[in-house]
Order: sequence, then C-alpha cells, then structure tokens
Amino acid sequence: MVTEVRSDRAIDEFATNVGEWLLTQRFGSITPVAFRWYLHEPYPDDDELPHVVIELTVEDPPPPPDDLYLRSQEEQVKLLLWPEEDMCAAEERSQEHIARLEAPPGLRGYWPARVVLLERSGVEDNGSRPAND
Repeated sequence: MVTEVRSDRAIDEFATNVGEWLLTQRFGSITPVAFRWYLHEPYPDDDELPHVVIELTVEDPPPPPDDLYLRSQEEQVKLLLWPEEDMCAAEERSQEHIARLEAPPGLRGYWPARVVLLERSGVEDNGSRPAND
C-alpha cells in the first residue's frame, strides 16, 4: 500500500487560500481583518490526521446594551459575542468553501480546516500581531 506523504508547502498553500478567501468575505456583523494559521496535530495515540486551524481576526462584536448586567447569564454571553446568525453564517460558508477545495495529503479528509474567530481588540491587547495582515 502506498501512502501519500505530507507536503508542508501544499498545506501552506491550502491554508493561505482559505485565509485569503475569508479576508474577502463579510458575515453580517463579522468583518475579517487578518488571519494566521497553524497545524493542529492529534495526540500521539490517535490515528487521526492533523487539520489546519485558521485564526481569523475580526472586528469586535457590536457593543452590548447598557442593561447587559440586568439580564440572565446566558443572555449576557450571547450579547458579548457577534449575533448567532452571523457566527453560523461564518462557520457554514467557510466550511462550504473548504469542502470545495482539495485537501492536500497529510490532512484529514472530512474536516481538513477549522476557523476560529478572534476579536481584534483581544489580539491587540495581547500584543500579538496577526501574521498575515
């Protein structure tokens, strides 16, 4: 049996393609501004292949209402994030785009990449600078 060898260059091109596509999109109130990616390796005893994690830096969510702390805990959490329909749209559209691409050898086939949203102010507060802006 011949197994395909992982190509770091092909994985970089795949991740960059996804990240650059994400930068051209807008998902309701979610506006991408930069991305960086890394390869998530499974645990050594796991037989899964790795997948790409794309950290998408986006504009901060809309400001919460003034009466935020008068609301239930669950509602507070929702109001501190982007609207749920925008987050769902971002996830669905990014997964649709990823599914249209051919995942390079060495990545798991059924979900080769995952997108994580990072608030712009959080990235700036941590002194981190997105690698691809």
